[in-house]
Amino acid sequence: MNYYLGIDLGGTDIKIGITDNKGNIHIKQSFPTFAHLDAGTLIKHFGKCVEQVIHNSGFKKKSIKGAGIGSAGLVNPETGQVKYVVNIQTLNDCYLAPAMEKKIGIPVFIDNDANAMTLGEFHFGAARGYNNVIALTLGTGVGGGLIFNGEMYRGSTYSAGELGHITIETNGILCNCGNHGCIEQYVGREGIVKRFKKYQKQKKMKSTINKFLDNDGITPKAISKAAKAGDKLSRLVMEETGTYLGVALASYVNILDPEIIVIGGGIANAGDLLLKPAREEMMKRAYPLPAQNVKIVRAKLRNDAGIIGSASIAVNSLK
Repeated sequence: MNYYLGIDLGGTDIKIGITDNKGNIHIKQSFPTFAHLDAGTLIKHFGKCVEQVIHNSGFKKKSIKGAGIGSAGLVNPETGQVKYVVNIQTLNDCYLAPAMEKKIGIPVFIDNDANAMTLGEFHFGAARGYNNVIALTLGTGVGGGLIFNGEMYRGSTYSAGELGHITIETNGILCNCGNHGCIEQYVGREGIVKRFKKYQKQKKMKSTINKFLDNDGITPKAISKAAKAGDKLSRLVMEETGTYLGVALASYVNILDPEIIVIGGGIANAGDLLLKPAREEMMKRAYPLPAQNVKIVRAKLRNDAGIIGSASIAVNSLK
């Protein structure tokens, strides 16, 4: 049995786990990232965290064939360099994978977190057995990854898969990327919440949303729960979100003709409240043959996507 390290690198926490070659997690731990530290100190800290996980697992280091780092931002998987990441800026321009490999004595590979999620679903999740895959992760933003003919497609500058920035409204909402009308602004966290509040005020619809709030106030999670409980305003917002998503899916299908589109991230937990209108809108807009062929499904790995996806970077690099 071969084992792989998955290092899910976030601005607040670094989550590390060991998986086997079937995608089963044998141990996982979380550590504070300490994002304010300089790159050299961070690498020492990450190395200590990895060594602790290996020690606690009881596995011999030689049984671990490789490690994968899933990082936000722009990375170069060929050189192992973090080009730019907003939430850990001291790592910008750092050759993180080679530095970590030297530190822990295991082959280390890196890719962005959306590609990691895609590889996880491809090797061990909902896209296993398919060769032409699109994966979307819906959360604060909208990320994505592309697999063609069984291989990750990264583009000429390693920035392919920015599926959240396809335009669906030519004069639409201003996006953080500088464009107007990106799908991210309509199906990402902020867009959903803003639309709920706007409709609550404009339409003067009564809502039971207060029953489902937690310390974060109104969130897509609360809206989804309320919608499932029959709240009309929440259902309207989630169904409209699905329709917007379907507009983008039609473009993906027409251009790329995938076998399967896997949708993950917290917002995908809405299930058919989101995916049913998305499928229906995609069917209206896409060419019939690829639209009828493609499967649109929820991601399988859910809460373990970060660790399994990161480990899958190593699995994919060493195959």
